[in-house]
Amino acid sequence: MKPRELDINGPAGRIAGWSAGERAPGEPAVLLIHPINTQGRIWTEVVELLDPRGHCVMPDLRAHGGSDASGEFSLAAWTADCLAVIERELPSGPFHVVGGSLGGTLACCVAAALPGRVASVTAIGSSLNFDGVEVSGVLDMFDRLGVEGTFRTVFPTMTFGPGCSQEVIGKALELANPNDVETVKRVWAATIESDATEQASRTHCPALVVSGEHDVTCTPALGLEMARVLRTSQVILPGIGHMPMLECPGHIARLLDRQFAGTGSA
Repeated sequence: MKPRELDINGPAGRIAGWSAGERAPGEPAVLLIHPINTQGRIWTEVVELLDPRGHCVMPDLRAHGGSDASGEFSLAAWTADCLAVIERELPSGPFHVVGGSLGGTLACCVAAALPGRVASVTAIGSSLNFDGVEVSGVLDMFDRLGVEGTFRTVFPTMTFGPGCSQEVIGKALELANPNDVETVKRVWAATIESDATEQASRTHCPALVVSGEHDVTCTPALGLEMARVLRTSQVILPGIGHMPMLECPGHIARLLDRQFAGTGSA
């Protein structure tokens, strides 16, 4: 299943990304929203393992991947980008929304904006807000080490679970935000300021929250609170950190298969 490149005129410039598979009659498509400072291709392995493989859309959010780094950065702005992608790639019919980290937060925003169309929400390594997350130290690190240097420092020590392979960490570095320090700092600051509690409270479709045992960014406690607001259950992944879609793509694909089939996490 070879992905096709997206080129969409968004609210603040070009939205890039990828689309894979074909929509099957009667089968909802899937919108997959990446974590901040990564890009849509982070979902490639998961998408390849889904059964059945339907139409999957993996956009690059504003200021990520191949998308333009223009306009404001905020929960509302990134939601608008997602809605532009939906209008172009998923103009009719139901679809599932899957998001990692802030992508899960945005999944709730999309579901609140399109309540009649979103078939389910799955939030992976996500939270509704980022209360308690340290801000100034990370921004200082970007200034001192640059974008690549910061990711090379943070990914092995904070992002992934203990014992994560260098191969997986290398994939994350390849998919990291290619923009300059000031852009990436704005992305980080906008993320930490975001809160989708109100949108999640208006999300009434089936939902699932998946948290890594060792996630220090969107901790299991924050994931549990997200599950409470979404009126659903939480799955804890033993040994996993903040990037389950890279750390255990097979497990994530199986969870999604069950969620899409309507059987949840059992």
